[in-house]
Amino acid sequence: MSAVPVVPTESSPKSTLVTVVAWLALAWSGLVTLGALGGLLLLAVTPTATVNAVESRVTQGSSFALLPAPYQFMAHHVYLVALVKVIWWAAVLVASIGVLRRKEWARRAFVAVVGIDIVLVIVGIVVGQSIGMKLATQLAARSESGEVPAGMGSGLALGGLLGLGIVAILVWLLFTFRSARVRAEFQSLRRAA
Repeated sequence: MSAVPVVPTESSPKSTLVTVVAWLALAWSGLVTLGALGGLLLLAVTPTATVNAVESRVTQGSSFALLPAPYQFMAHHVYLVALVKVIWWAAVLVASIGVLRRKEWARRAFVAVVGIDIVLVIVGIVVGQSIGMKLATQLAARSESGEVPAGMGSGLALGGLLGLGIVAILVWLLFTFRSARVRAEFQSLRRAA
């Protein structure tokens, strides 16, 4: 008589939510990493004189003065910005793969990425609204009627609402990936390995 192998009755649970989020983050970060690599490659093969001429033309515009200092710094350091984008998105790609494999370090890295993204989106909303209001003031001062162009206020409001919606989704992801249920899922899979 041969013995029947014992199969554990309870395998490590993998939630659909974590799997879907990991695949979405993997696809998004993969595409953006490729785009960032393409941008860095394009900058590498473009003659420096051409890059400097374009940079000079962009920074001479009257609307460039509306940008806060960090944005002006980025406009003057396109090579650094391109390199940082590649490194950031490659790190997000690695973390996404780790989340898909249910690695605890990747869950923590993903939580950090989401937290950083929340801050960046909020800063983007505030800066965008500020620039939009300054631009509206300039346009109103230049127009004969003294009014802001039609639709500009609606556009600013819509942009702000869209940004707040993105922040809400990111906050939900942050709390979800910090929840006891998701932490337990990553811990149980680590113990099973």
